[in-house]
Formats: sequence, structure tokens, C-alpha cells
Amino acid sequence: MSKYVDQKVPGFRYGEGVAVADADAGLFVTATGNKSFAVLGSATARPFGMYAAPAVAGELCAVWCCGGIYETDQYVTTNVVAGCDLAVDASTNKLKLAAGGNFVVGHAISVVSGVLTFKLLV
Repeated sequence: MSKYVDQKVPGFRYGEGVAVADADAGLFVTATGNKSFAVLGSATARPFGMYAAPAVAGELCAVWCCGGIYETDQYVTTNVVAGCDLAVDASTNKLKLAAGGNFVVGHAISVVSGVLTFKLLV
């Protein structure tokens, strides 16, 4: 996939944190310390938000949080349809169809030509 993520309707964009490691845009993050963020490693953990742009270790990064509408090709489930709850896949850190015990991070609006449009819930 091309690592595409785009904001359609604004949520809050937090830009005062530092990335712990390099990461692609659209991956979900957790707060790891004093204004630092790392890629989320669990489907059951509550994320802070998702990277708005590629993150570079040790540098300021932008994180979308507190809602908004986004579109991305960063998802791993092929059976996502409008109305589905979305969670974070623990192995890829991309969006997936939520299953029992997963923390729901988004709500699918549409999937067209491999691009998922969704509402961010964190």
C-alpha cells in the first residue's frame, strides 16, 4: 500500500510531542512519556491518536486525535463496509475490523477503490 492518509474534516492535531521511533503516517500511537509517542502495539490498548505525517525518531511529530473524518489506505481487513467499527491491528498497527475485546478507534463510512473513509473516535 502507498501509506496514504488524508484529513477530510478536522479533528484536533496535536504537534508538541516527539516520536520515539520512525513511523508511517496513519499509524496509531500511544503516549509513552513526557510529550513522547510510540506506535501502539496492542489491539486492546487505548491509543492517543494517529500520526498525521511520517514521524522521525527524536523529532516533533503531528498526531490527529479527538475526532475528525479521515481517509486512508492503511487498513488490513478486506471485509470493511460502511457502519463497521474499526480497531488497530496489533501486528501491523493499521486499521482492521473490530472484534471482541478490541478497543474501537473508528467507524467506517465507506470503502471505495481501496481507500477507507472513517470517523476517528479517539
